[in-house]
Amino acid sequence: MNFNGKTIFFILLFLALVTHAQEEQKRLAILNTEDNGEQELEYTDLLYLTDRLREIAVKMLPEDKYFVMTTQSIIDKMGSKENARKVCKEATCMAEIGRKISAEYIGQARLGRFGGNLTISMELYHSARGNLLGSFTGRAKDVFGLEAIINENAPQLFAKMSGVVYVPEPESAPTPTPVPKDAVPKFKMPKTSFWIALGLDVAGATVIYAGYVKHNEMWKAHDKYKKTFPVGSYIDDAWEDVESNHSSRNTLYAIGGILLASGVGVHIWF
Repeated sequence: MNFNGKTIFFILLFLALVTHAQEEQKRLAILNTEDNGEQELEYTDLLYLTDRLREIAVKMLPEDKYFVMTTQSIIDKMGSKENARKVCKEATCMAEIGRKISAEYIGQARLGRFGGNLTISMELYHSARGNLLGSFTGRAKDVFGLEAIINENAPQLFAKMSGVVYVPEPESAPTPTPVPKDAVPKFKMPKTSFWIALGLDVAGATVIYAGYVKHNEMWKAHDKYKKTFPVGSYIDDAWEDVESNHSSRNTLYAIGGILLASGVGVHIWF
């Protein structure tokens, strides 16, 4: 089947969009929260604080660029729980652990004691460069206070990662703030499903356009057949050209319709 320049351009655009949508995501590993003090907190409390950090990260990070590793996925990367403890114990810094488990970013919270209060210290590293991206510390009387410290500071910490935008959540009773006329809205990348749906739409439109081209070629061949040969005579070669374009047109229309319907389905479903 023959395609003109516009058809080839749309096909290349579709392939580029699909390739972009499938770009590999970067990993963020948040190690289990450690208690450096007198072990006053229950193990389940430590797990809850770790899960809270991961929950905030999942909510903040663009899902087409990042994904947050679970405890099990971290252990799988290290081979076993025993090996995970060994690696964490022998590593000179968290960035080294991040490189061992192929995580571009790695963080961990540690608890301690100061003046009779609980303290929390959270650090976030870029594994490849080994540098500290940011950290926060705080102290509280109980685990609920530690959770409040995480809720307040973790979003700003994860915002230091590449391509992440921090938008503070409004308070329960926010005070209206005038917006400057020249304020530029922050751009947020569409989800991967958007690009896939868009690619399907473009591909469907491209194939339907190719069907339209075949439709025109069919009628040109038909006119040529009528003008070249006497009415009523049947010339196989001439009529075969008409039928070939007719068949190609119907096939392209069908494929294009399926692609467009698939794109609309992705838009609606996701």
